[in-house]
Amino acid sequence: SPTKAVYNARHWNQPESEALPAPPVLKTASVPVRLSSKEAIHKDDGVFKAPAPPPKVIKTVTIPTQPYQEIVTALKCRKEDKELYTVVQHVKHFNDVVEFGENQEFTDDIEYLLSGLKSNQPLNTRCLSVISLATKCAMPSFRMHLRAHGMVAMVFKTLDDSQHHQNLSLCTAALMYILSRDRLNMDLDRASLDLMIRLLELEQDASSAKLLNEKDMNKIKEKIRRLCETVHNKHLDLENITTGHLAMETLLSLTSKRAGDWFKEELRLLGGLDHIVDKVKECVDHLSSDENEEKLVASLWGAERCLRVLESVTVHNPENQSYLIAYKDSQLIVSSAKALQHCEELIQRYNRAEDSICLPDNKPLHHQNVTNHVGKAVEDCMRAIIGVLLNLTNDNEWGSTKTGEQDGLIGTAMNCVLQVPKFLPQEQRFDIRVLGLGLLINLVEYSARNRHCLVNMETSCSFDSFCTGEGDDSLKITGQIDAVQALVQLFLERERAAQLAESQTDELIKEAPTAQHDKSGEWQETSGEIQWVSTEKTDSTEEKDKKEEDDEELDLNKALQHAGKHMEDCIVASYTALLLGCLCQESPINVTTVREYLPEGDFSIMTEMLKKFLSFMNLTCAVGTTGQKSISRVIEYLEHC
Repeated sequence: SPTKAVYNARHWNQPESEALPAPPVLKTASVPVRLSSKEAIHKDDGVFKAPAPPPKVIKTVTIPTQPYQEIVTALKCRKEDKELYTVVQHVKHFNDVVEFGENQEFTDDIEYLLSGLKSNQPLNTRCLSVISLATKCAMPSFRMHLRAHGMVAMVFKTLDDSQHHQNLSLCTAALMYILSRDRLNMDLDRASLDLMIRLLELEQDASSAKLLNEKDMNKIKEKIRRLCETVHNKHLDLENITTGHLAMETLLSLTSKRAGDWFKEELRLLGGLDHIVDKVKECVDHLSSDENEEKLVASLWGAERCLRVLESVTVHNPENQSYLIAYKDSQLIVSSAKALQHCEELIQRYNRAEDSICLPDNKPLHHQNVTNHVGKAVEDCMRAIIGVLLNLTNDNEWGSTKTGEQDGLIGTAMNCVLQVPKFLPQEQRFDIRVLGLGLLINLVEYSARNRHCLVNMETSCSFDSFCTGEGDDSLKITGQIDAVQALVQLFLERERAAQLAESQTDELIKEAPTAQHDKSGEWQETSGEIQWVSTEKTDSTEEKDKKEEDDEELDLNKALQHAGKHMEDCIVASYTALLLGCLCQESPINVTTVREYLPEGDFSIMTEMLKKFLSFMNLTCAVGTTGQKSISRVIEYLEHC
């Protein structure tokens, strides 16, 4: 080929104020092109063509050889007064080029790593490839690429035999844990979930596992430990890096609510629920033996996380409910009952109540911080326990009977309604009280045994009852009382408190300031015209306006607080009335017992509250749910009493 010709632009032909950009550095190839001088300058579809230098002059056009840049180098020259152009066509945007490069880099990396995961590779090569892939997956961008291309299932399909090698199984569990760090992740298929369950079943001292050697195993654990330190690992015990621990943490972190019914079904069929229930039992057993606060918190957190998963997979799922009730002779119910009783004891020792009468005397600051830490863990665990028991007993006579058979459980549930709230912060008391009432309603709705047990029980009146302060003498009660009497007392107090809050809110609305005249100016007549003339505001006027705005905001906050208090009192009163109504069903003796403690023995006060609650549910919930049917049935029964 001819020698490459270089065109040197003359400086007198270039604008003085513009600097020529530096040419891009490209891999090029020389191609001779013969240009014709007979071409006229014209524009065709945005493409400019111009006459070339004199005929028989050979110019070399530089063409890049990169496969992803379709660029024709532009030549610009000037002859006489006519500019000559060679046009750039099909130029890709900078972002497109960068995206293509990133995709190509990801493709190269994943193909290289997948080739090292295959079963025909040496064991140490497979382990190193899994660790390398896990390190890449620690970056959110790489996890995004991996999921966008659907490679997660392919990776775990290649590692399907990992449970036969202890070191490879540990690496695979670490990879699963890293991939589960995305909060809204749920892209596992059945095969991947099956592999995770199989990794959970591995024993720590499996003699049949093929070990490289202890030194290599320790190296792998150290790499995994350093890798896990780079991601969110709140609940991971870095000193206990094992296959089972990593697999369990991965399973508990799955967002089963987003997975749909298939995940709940497969988790039961593959045995995942068995491992979670066994983990709950293990954590509950540690509650009675752990004296160290850190170990106690770890056990509470472990039980709470397992119970949250079980609560999620049992809601509106009768198959899972029945399976968990029957599993190992109701092991989950037994463990939950024990855990709830332990939490009732612990919440008194580590209470976080803001009221000064509930705080232990002379506690040092460090001890108080420990109390807050442990107390919060106990509160979270209690809510998770009651949530699971609510699902297992909802419209389920078998579950209600099995749960009510647990020694002391009904009494513990009553304490959650009447006594436990005083050991909690003010904003947490309503939740635990409503959960306790809901559990008692489920227990007595379909079980005559549980109704009989609750009616014959003795308890203390509610901690915030008028018996502990000033109020109507007719409501003052002291000492141990019947459970029915305590519940009627709670209902009457909440119903009166709701009426009081409603009247106070109405007064606040009536006292709302009326619209005042605009004092920012006045109408004045000038030159036969009426004009609005604004007055200058003094500092005192501005301060007065600001004070009025603050007062209005304060009044609004007060109204909202009264409305919130009214709603809480109404809900507690409605749940208590529903519980008393369920006790009265199919039992004239219980009807007589409840009537004794009501004012004038009239059930109308209860039916009115339940009707309001039913109307509220009809506005906020789907019509025809089981809860609304139960309320309607109780209202109809009480109206005929």
